[in-house]
Amino acid sequence: MSPEPQQSENQSAAITHFVQQLYLGCPRVIITPAILTINVIIFVFLLIQGAGLTGQNLPVYIEYGANLGALTKDDQWWRLLTAIFLHYGILHLAFNMWALWDAGRLTERLFGHTNFAWIYLFSGLFASLSTLYWNYDDVASVGASGAVFGVFGALIGYLVRQRHTVPELLQKQLLRSALIFTGFALFFGFTIPAIDNAAHIGGLVSGLILGLLLAKPLAIKRPPLLPAMLAHGGSVALLVLAIIMAPAPYYDYQAQKQTEEVIKHFIQNEKELMDEWRILVEDLQSNKTLSETEVLQQLNRMLSDWVQIQDQTRSHGDIQPKANEQVLLLNEYAGYRINNIRYLIRYIETGDSTEMHKISENTENIRRVLDLLNKSAGL
Repeated sequence: MSPEPQQSENQSAAITHFVQQLYLGCPRVIITPAILTINVIIFVFLLIQGAGLTGQNLPVYIEYGANLGALTKDDQWWRLLTAIFLHYGILHLAFNMWALWDAGRLTERLFGHTNFAWIYLFSGLFASLSTLYWNYDDVASVGASGAVFGVFGALIGYLVRQRHTVPELLQKQLLRSALIFTGFALFFGFTIPAIDNAAHIGGLVSGLILGLLLAKPLAIKRPPLLPAMLAHGGSVALLVLAIIMAPAPYYDYQAQKQTEEVIKHFIQNEKELMDEWRILVEDLQSNKTLSETEVLQQLNRMLSDWVQIQDQTRSHGDIQPKANEQVLLLNEYAGYRINNIRYLIRYIETGDSTEMHKISENTENIRRVLDLLNKSAGL
């Protein structure tokens, strides 16, 4: 028999023996299908709550545990865990679960149920922390991709560490497939802004380290004690340290939401008051018969309304700079509107034409502030 067929038979026999050992050590995968089932159940639950099939309803995700820095770092650290079980839509879920099913079954058999479960959870938590440190506090991150990258990282770590115990042909095929997947996924993450590559890298690195530490020949039931202690104890210590060292959020989430409501109500009230103002001005310009008392009563009522919404136009604590800028501009805008009404009241009461000149000058200030508001809103 020539060397090549003999070598091929030896490789085939080695692979068969390796697969037999793999299934003998772990006849059934338990953790991988359990994780997949939990993700699907949670996705269906969020659909019922109104998250949307394409994940368009962001407030639902924030309510149920998205990793939003302003909340996570405000003593809601449980979001590091819950975020890895949430997905922005059916495609996001399908891709992550396909990747988990593809790599998870083999990786679970290589490391065993307990170690695999820890690899998945730690990689997911570390991925959540990575995006927390990398992204600004107003990015709401969700998805199992960081944990899934951790599974691929652990698989790569095993194939590198145990390259002499895995049949060469199988080792090269598996390593090539894992590297191609992670390489392409990271490439798309760098080219598509919506993809959270910080979580991908954090999950991949943490899974790789755990894989290197926990990898063992299939014939050995447990990894050496010191690497196992480093893998489990060290990862817990790292998580705790990262949480302790995390900077405070740069804005207060509740204050931000209250301020956004203030801005929303201001816009609604401003529209109603401006409609009333335009009708009054048109009536005056068309010489419609209106008594001075009626006009003054209407203007004083409008003045009171403007003063009220100006008083409400303020931030409620530490908020995002853009929202703070908008609130200040709205407050300034309301002040100019108040001045215009006062100038008109004085003109009606005194007949002093300089008051009308003030209205003209003040209107220029209003246009300036409106331009700044449009720029701030990106219009």
